[in-house]
Amino acid sequence: MDHIAATLGLKEMSQSVLVRKICTLSGHHRTRKAIFEFDKLIRSIYTLRYLRDPQLQRDVHRSENRIESCHQLRSAIAQVNGKKELTGRTDLDVATSNHCGRLVANVVIAYNSMLLSGLLSRYLATDNEKALDLLRRISPAAWQHLHFLGHYAFREKRQPIDLDAILAGIDWE
Repeated sequence: MDHIAATLGLKEMSQSVLVRKICTLSGHHRTRKAIFEFDKLIRSIYTLRYLRDPQLQRDVHRSENRIESCHQLRSAIAQVNGKKELTGRTDLDVATSNHCGRLVANVVIAYNSMLLSGLLSRYLATDNEKALDLLRRISPAAWQHLHFLGHYAFREKRQPIDLDAILAGIDWE
């Protein structure tokens, strides 16, 4: 175990390579058995900590909700053309479709994050607790305010989007 920990600590080998090598060992190999038992111990300690700590339960639940909202965003993007499945005839086409969906989702999250950051700065400066509380409940993965089936015209003059003008129309006073 010390040798394995040293190998990982010194970055002589990545964790994924090490796990792959350990998994190729026989099921009766002492090192493999020890690693798997150690893993069970770590998972048991985490489970007990989770059961005892309400804050950890809330944090895990919040994290799961964030992941689920990202999955719902990806599903909404995939359904734009009326289908839920990935499009493409070959593995490359499917991978390209998946990457495009991920790119669009990341753009939505980045756009929302910029808007939320602007609102956060505004309401922190004015000490508006009501608006700040509302901001805490908004996910950057929200897409209900976007119309994916719309017609989009991108300007040729390459002028940046004026986020301040967009945010000026929002008032939660």
